[in-house]
Amino acid sequence: MRPGWPGGERRQLRARAWAVILLGLVLVAAGLGYYLVSTARGTLAIQIRDVPADWTHVTVTFAQVSVHPANADNESGWVSLNLTETQIDFLALGNLTQLLALDRVAPGLYTQIRIVVTSVRGVPMTGAPVMMSVLDGVLKTTTPFVLHGGGTTTVTLDLDLAQSIREANGVWVFTPVLGPISVT
Repeated sequence: MRPGWPGGERRQLRARAWAVILLGLVLVAAGLGYYLVSTARGTLAIQIRDVPADWTHVTVTFAQVSVHPANADNESGWVSLNLTETQIDFLALGNLTQLLALDRVAPGLYTQIRIVVTSVRGVPMTGAPVMMSVLDGVLKTTTPFVLHGGGTTTVTLDLDLAQSIREANGVWVFTPVLGPISVT
């Protein structure tokens, strides 16, 4: 024993030292947990829907779905998502939605979604099957959304097929038009 340090004071000092060490470990663990959750990738789901009234089938083939982070360069900042479906027959969906892309991406603010359509074929109510010409098959949204680390954000796009499909001089043309967009 050291002179001048009674046994009770020494035990109190040791107990305080352990309490400070324990508190420090708890704070470090909490900070690490917060960092891991806030920087963890989030899950982004892109869904699509529509019901074309004048067709018995409209099958759209998708080639790519990308998202653009708010702080990224305009041309090179796009992040490609994994497609869950490459072809969707919108009449088979009825009033339901179809998952188009699902991926884990960095959390943050995203300013655009870009969807590339490569081909469209359909069967009108009163005719034979047709292949549609896809002049500009790129859909771009301008609705920003936030993806939180460790969370899931679902963006549902309404592809307005009634506005997207036109006949011009006996040729069917598909120019994708988006309707309402919801983010949950």
